Amino acid sequence: MKLLKAVRGTKDIFGEEALKYNHIVNTAKEIFEAYGYSMIKIPIFEETNLFKRGIGEGTDVVEKEMYTFTDRGDRSITLRPEGTASVVRSYLEHKIYGKEEFTRYYYTGSMFRYERPQAGRQREFNQLGIEALGEGSPILDAEVIAMSYTLLEKLGITDLEVNINSVGGNESRSKYREMLINFLTPSKDELCEDCRTRYEKNPLRVLDCKNPKCKEITEEAPSIIDSLNQEEREHYESVKKYLDIFGIKYRENPRLVRGLDYYSSTVYEVITNKLGSQGTVLGGGRYDNLLKQLGNREIPAVGFAAGIERLMMLLEDYPRNNPEVFIAWLGEDEATYAFGIAKALRDAGIKTCIEFSSRSLKASMKKADKLGVGHAIIIGDEEMAKEKMVLKNFQERTQESLGLEDVIERLKK
Repeated sequence: MKLLKAVRGTKDIFGEEALKYNHIVNTAKEIFEAYGYSMIKIPIFEETNLFKRGIGEGTDVVEKEMYTFTDRGDRSITLRPEGTASVVRSYLEHKIYGKEEFTRYYYTGSMFRYERPQAGRQREFNQLGIEALGEGSPILDAEVIAMSYTLLEKLGITDLEVNINSVGGNESRSKYREMLINFLTPSKDELCEDCRTRYEKNPLRVLDCKNPKCKEITEEAPSIIDSLNQEEREHYESVKKYLDIFGIKYRENPRLVRGLDYYSSTVYEVITNKLGSQGTVLGGGRYDNLLKQLGNREIPAVGFAAGIERLMMLLEDYPRNNPEVFIAWLGEDEATYAFGIAKALRDAGIKTCIEFSSRSLKASMKKADKLGVGHAIIIGDEEMAKEKMVLKNFQERTQESLGLEDVIERLKK
């Protein structure tokens, strides 16, 4: 019988990788909640039109990468390729804007994009992100950038560079789009195949192309900053001012446009040199247009997202899940007593490992050493008769005979 394997572009997360995953998610949760964000759990699939209207039909995500199918009710359904559109749909559907002026959510979970699998990029990937809805202040933009940088610092991820830009509002982008098309037209035929399509549908995306020839062509492209109106310029300057106040170093990158149509005003990415050419660790920005597109509501919003697998690749230090104590019982008669002790230790919050069959003392100590525990409990017939146990401290190389309460007290120190 042929062995069944995971579908290409998906992977199992277990062992050390699972420890990294949990550490990243738990650290993010701790930081997000410290900033006043609460969890939202969004569906894993949505109506396809949500992403077409929200992300933009001219984007690579919608045109090439979505997992879309017709369900039994003859509806077009798509596995979520990102989280923002779903969060906004929920916010609008449940009329959260009528219940509170400012809403802050965080989320984690699987996303799906049909693209070539590579290191840190799978067809099913995990993402964490935040969305802040109902506040248009540039201080919030700066705080979101600072919070995301704090998350990376807390995870011990170094060699980071924050890139920022402003892509303005609809009128400014329309003006810039015309300028960019005029600039690109003489070199249109030299662009890569993808960018020739982008030239027609979404020319700003040409600036984001990683193809060396396209990068060369756009090197002298006009800057979108020159197309911003006075209000947009002031917003951008305020973002930079508060980034300085928050102590976040940044680089202005006029080529940065992000890949989704809903962005407006501030956009940013955090980049590292440790992941090769695809060095973006985390990215986001302001998307004031999205709530208008999806619900005809003039509500400002800003957020960011990060791929958990890419963070896992950069994570060097994380807590291991080693048990604190290993229980060795040396005869079948001691099993009931030993498992009673194991339950008492676990009830006291002590991570405890116990075998399901008796071993020799030598084999048990070898297993305890392999597990990396700090202590071992040894139970023989003599210990059981006295309702005691031998507590062996591997670090101090000591052992003593103690009752259960004393053992718990020692292990809790």
